[in-house]
Amino acid sequence: MIIMTTALILAGGKSSRMGQDKAVMLGGVERIQRECRMANISRVITLCGSEIRRDRFPGEVWVDPTECNGLIDVISWALEQINDDVLMIPCDAFNLTSKGICALIKLDNCIPTDKDGIRQPLHARISNKSQINWQATSVNELFVNFPDYQNTALAQEFTNFNSPEDLRNHR
Repeated sequence: MIIMTTALILAGGKSSRMGQDKAVMLGGVERIQRECRMANISRVITLCGSEIRRDRFPGEVWVDPTECNGLIDVISWALEQINDDVLMIPCDAFNLTSKGICALIKLDNCIPTDKDGIRQPLHARISNKSQINWQATSVNELFVNFPDYQNTALAQEFTNFNSPEDLRNHR
């Protein structure tokens, strides 16, 4: 049996620290979708948050269920819906390219580290869902059992951008 990888783009946040919608900045979700296609990922799902955001994104878009309270609930719900392996990608992964995506999809469960050596759980590579801590109260705890993936040549690709100051240091 061939196991496929589904990319799950997280694009439902308010981007309050950034001051603008990160899901559309610097090519946004559409750029990430292109990078996924270049990495031969055939299924890309965008988690858009509320219904009013659905039309902002092309392709397969899922609205967060009303019974979900926060990111952990949304991630857990989405993972339960997908039978494939999963690669999570935050919409503010402005440096992520198909090269970084290809490196991750070749691996089993892992959390890549960024250029500062910090674990980036929103970039989780999920191949064995039984290793997820389903009782977690934070995203870090959700993937506490996953090993780090450290690759200094690709670490910049797994950097997230949360503020205008982060953007000034882009790439």
